[in-house]
Amino acid sequence: MSWLLTFSRSTVGAKVIMALTGAAMFGFLIAHMAGNLLVFWGAAYHNHHALFLHQLPELIWPARIGLVLAIVAHIFSWLNLRARSAAARPIPYKVSKSRASTLYSKTMGYTGPIILIFLVVHLLQLTTGTLHPNYQFQSGGAIEADTPAAFENTVAILSQPLWGIFYILCNLLLGLHLFHGAYAMCRTLGLSGDRQQGVARALAAGVTATIVGGNVVIAAAILARVVN
Repeated sequence: MSWLLTFSRSTVGAKVIMALTGAAMFGFLIAHMAGNLLVFWGAAYHNHHALFLHQLPELIWPARIGLVLAIVAHIFSWLNLRARSAAARPIPYKVSKSRASTLYSKTMGYTGPIILIFLVVHLLQLTTGTLHPNYQFQSGGAIEADTPAAFENTVAILSQPLWGIFYILCNLLLGLHLFHGAYAMCRTLGLSGDRQQGVARALAAGVTATIVGGNVVIAAAILARVVN
């Protein structure tokens, strides 16, 4: 186990951990967004999907725990890389040349914490109901008493302009983070050659557009009362 700890603390190890944990989080985000698209089919489909997940605790809880561990490992690896970068250049350059840097890379240090805050708010609103504004959190759906009211709770929050716009803006910031993260992940996992740059960017753009586009369409449709 000592070699694993040593590897995780190295620059290469931290990048590999960030890539692998990032891939796990991408998988979760795609599955989560796909499930939420069921709001367009109405309360019955969306709530039964939530009920199906609640009836699989042996699958849901390991996934939740794994996701939390992935987020923690991702954050610590990022902090490790930042510390190594600062230690390697204790005195900043007088003139900063940022030809290779982009908006995506420059904002990673800001979008990450914002996304983490958004995740906490999202869980408090739609998982625990602790921060469910101006609406009684429903634990029973429209189909039967023991069906989670995922549809009703989602519509109740995102139909409010303040929260609907907040969710859309946070997803756009998520897109900045995801694109750079996916691009860096592709490079770390092998797509680093000159001819592979286009492939890496295309994959990053495609995955990012799928996740962010799906989430924004859901929020916008509820905000516009297309889904209600």
